[in-house]
Amino acid sequence: MSKIRTIFVLFLCLLALTASARRGTKRMSYDGSLRRGLHVGIQGSVNSTWIINQNNYNTLDLFYIPIVRQSEMDYVFTWGGQLGAEVGYNFHKHWGIEFQPSFSWSGQSYDDAFVGPVAAIKAPNGNYIPDGDPDHVPYFSNDYHYVHVKREIKFTYVQFPIYLKYMTHLGDIANYYVMIGPQINARQKASETVWVKDYVYPDPNRISADDKFQKIDIGIGGSTGVEIYTSPWMYFNIGLTTFGALNDLNGDILKNLGWYDKNHVDYQSSHNFYIGFNAGLHFYFKTAAYY
Repeated sequence: MSKIRTIFVLFLCLLALTASARRGTKRMSYDGSLRRGLHVGIQGSVNSTWIINQNNYNTLDLFYIPIVRQSEMDYVFTWGGQLGAEVGYNFHKHWGIEFQPSFSWSGQSYDDAFVGPVAAIKAPNGNYIPDGDPDHVPYFSNDYHYVHVKREIKFTYVQFPIYLKYMTHLGDIANYYVMIGPQINARQKASETVWVKDYVYPDPNRISADDKFQKIDIGIGGSTGVEIYTSPWMYFNIGLTTFGALNDLNGDILKNLGWYDKNHVDYQSSHNFYIGFNAGLHFYFKTAAYY
């Protein structure tokens, strides 16, 4: 009987110790998710990218009919993304700053059909005429059927956002966060490709992408989502991220074309914009800065 009592007492003690440990772990996780300190990590996003008000700008100069040359093209949903590092410091349990240097890719695709014929060269009088060069045959249609045109603009940037960050409890091991701040993007590469009737159109007179677009984007970036702690020193986040440029994307050469599209005779500035899903993995340097 004494053995049964001993076992029963030990069992009760084990239950008490387990419950105490569970309460301690829960409290550590809860307190650890709002904390001060330095943290680093990696993060990235998959984005829907847009060029606002950047549409034709002499892309359709090869069409013979003047009104077609001023037409707008249909926007196509375009994917981009970014991948980089994260360095942050929480100077208060609810407030911090975060720096996310990263490499990004963005741009815009267009796809539409316009009434031909398509010209390959421009005559000295300014009119568009067919080119007899056999190399240009695929780009010329000598009837007035619809001609398929695609345009693709691609950018790569190194981007430097600095955010002010606010955090609050969402659960025992989770925080809700929101961040906003200035962002500077330095363009590394720009390219533009135009397809006519599914053939790449190599117009030597076309303005190069490097001349068409500015090399620096300045705007406002932001992010919101949830942080989930897997240990007192490690957490991951998942949420939404966005950026909108404030400066004009277009270079000076696009501001002096004389026309822009058939709906706008005045110049329209263009702006980069993206919104996407963001995720990251983060580590604190210290594990004792609980509240």
